[in-house]
Amino acid sequence: MNDRTDDIPVPRAFDQVTPEWLTRVLALTVPGVEVLTARVDPTMGHKPNKARVHLTYNKAGQEAGLTPTLVVKGTFNGTVSRGSIIDFSNMAELVSYRDIVPKIEINAPRLIYQNWEAHPSESVVLLFEDMAYRNPTYFPNGFATLSYGQAARILEASARFHAQTWNSPAFEQGGEWGPGTPVGENGRRIRSDYFDILPASDHWRESVTSPRGAAIPRLLRDADRMAAAWRRLVDMLETHGKVIVHGDEHLGNFFVEPDGRPGFYDMLSRAEPWPLGMARFLVPTLDTLDRRAWEASLVAGYLRDLARFGAPAPSFEEAWLAYRASTICPLMIWLNNSSTWQPEATNTANAARAAVAVLDHDAFGLLGL
Repeated sequence: MNDRTDDIPVPRAFDQVTPEWLTRVLALTVPGVEVLTARVDPTMGHKPNKARVHLTYNKAGQEAGLTPTLVVKGTFNGTVSRGSIIDFSNMAELVSYRDIVPKIEINAPRLIYQNWEAHPSESVVLLFEDMAYRNPTYFPNGFATLSYGQAARILEASARFHAQTWNSPAFEQGGEWGPGTPVGENGRRIRSDYFDILPASDHWRESVTSPRGAAIPRLLRDADRMAAAWRRLVDMLETHGKVIVHGDEHLGNFFVEPDGRPGFYDMLSRAEPWPLGMARFLVPTLDTLDRRAWEASLVAGYLRDLARFGAPAPSFEEAWLAYRASTICPLMIWLNNSSTWQPEATNTANAARAAVAVLDHDAFGLLGL
């Protein structure tokens, strides 16, 4: 079969992930394959955009060693948009796996197929290997926080791909990840469509009166203070190394191989100052008491790894200040994260962890507020 990607429609509901559609997709790389049956189990995780697919194949598929399950992820909301930020996040993930992951040294799931349609509404589909076949030993969640060793291994792996892209010429005008490129748009839109407008949004007003919002100190619910803090943080971080970040660093987006090697998935990658990725990672992945005890050592270890991998690592004092100020970033995220995308208990736990981190570090004071 010689189907081109452009000729294959993007499924807009799970019942459109059929044997016929999967046959056309897999035949792009496995000649002669036919998917005989496909059963979609749309109960994989909390989000309504990912499912495990159970497949059977003809002889060509069996001889090619195709696994009996794959993971499909996409927009899956028919022809109606769930909102610009959700549409953006779906497209940003496609861009991450298409344009970034193949060009950096990172352990991530293998992308088998990707496609998107702009009309009648933006819709994305991604087909991945099922990582269950790697026999991972650990898939963390909002309550199984990381040990020191696990956090250090993930930071080491992060430092490796951060060092590869540290202030890369690719981020500049005309570069492959520069302004106007899909990767450049990932970075621009996450600020313009989310962080820059979040404190003034209806969503902020709803979040601060929700149970998780009501439980945090009133200082941290002040929209004007947060908007000013975010602007000052952006200015502060202008002098810090810009790198490709995972972009959605939290416990639900990591796994550990049997040999202890960490892996990353559900990526929303873009070029950002490294302290934002560090704060988004450490604050929600460590128990509050562990964070207090370990974070300085973990930041120092990350800086040593950066230098070992060839990046001009900043001094600890410079990095520690930037990291502490950046703790407002995970607070903004987890105070406002939709319960459609993470269980409310996870949102609450992470908002509480972020609130304590901001207070522990006097992040507003560091930003002159």
